[in-house]
Amino acid sequence: MKYRIALLGCCICMAFLACSSDSGDCKIGPVENPNQQAVIDSTAYRQSGRDCRLPRVQTFKVFNFSFSEIVADQGTVLMVTPKTFSTPDGTLVDGEVTLSLIEMYQPGEIIACQLSTNGLNQNQKVEPLLSESIFYLNATYNGEPVIFNQSIQVFVPSENQNLELSLFHSPSCPQLECTVLWEIEQQGTIFEKPYTNASGDTVLGYRAFVQNTGWRSIARFNENQTPRGTLYNKAKPGYNTSNSNTFLYYDASSTAIGMFTSFDTENEVFSEQYGEIPNNTPGEVIFVGKPETEFMFGSSAVITKDGKITVTRDLQSGSETSLIAYINNL
Repeated sequence: MKYRIALLGCCICMAFLACSSDSGDCKIGPVENPNQQAVIDSTAYRQSGRDCRLPRVQTFKVFNFSFSEIVADQGTVLMVTPKTFSTPDGTLVDGEVTLSLIEMYQPGEIIACQLSTNGLNQNQKVEPLLSESIFYLNATYNGEPVIFNQSIQVFVPSENQNLELSLFHSPSCPQLECTVLWEIEQQGTIFEKPYTNASGDTVLGYRAFVQNTGWRSIARFNENQTPRGTLYNKAKPGYNTSNSNTFLYYDASSTAIGMFTSFDTENEVFSEQYGEIPNNTPGEVIFVGKPETEFMFGSSAVITKDGKITVTRDLQSGSETSLIAYINNL
């Protein structure tokens, strides 16, 4: 103890000597700890969500007076019947309508694009849904929005069969760039029916009818009846929910990805906040940030339990491609 006090006194004396009245460089103010981690700027990470989503937009042209069947890159199929679109004043579109589509099946892409399967359950609390597909749809004519006279049929491939699924949308976030929170679409209809592709192969999956634009998920509520609780994650100093995210990725056949939405500034701990995570669920807690040009990311295996705290401090750095590959290989 005497040694520590003497060392502290020596440091204070050196500070006074270095900042004498003859020094023009002396600045009055608090002494800064050189090891203290400043809060990391949020610009790069927030921009990365937009940078992830925009290049994944696929665009297709459909003539409004003929049937069109569109097969997207990951197997999503849009089936459009004639006279589906009108202009906002009710005039039937006489020409080509541009359909824009993002399809999300891989957990790495969902997390890199700052999406999740967080949805409102029957108790109006937030928890990860079990999802077979996430997609975004937009439709325009000459750059202007159109209205739907009838539904578009959407097929999503899935090897998971005999599931009772619902159609979810995000009324709080219908645009391409915002934080999606899923709510059940009461009029949505999902049915299981395979699709035969151009090669004659049968692809298993589900179909839905969609009659407006925005985000959609074909998913189901988690019927696990075990007690539920709240999870926490301790990340490196300098990070918070403005410049990074923590995700819970279930080890399950369907995609379930929760996004932690709360941050305790005093203890620097992320929390999923709502107490709706079933205990004894295996998964990975994944931390993602982007302080500058590269992502920083890491994961911790977890068996969920109320009050469980994980730590992701040993972070890797890499590109968006590296981040996606890392998550998909967990």
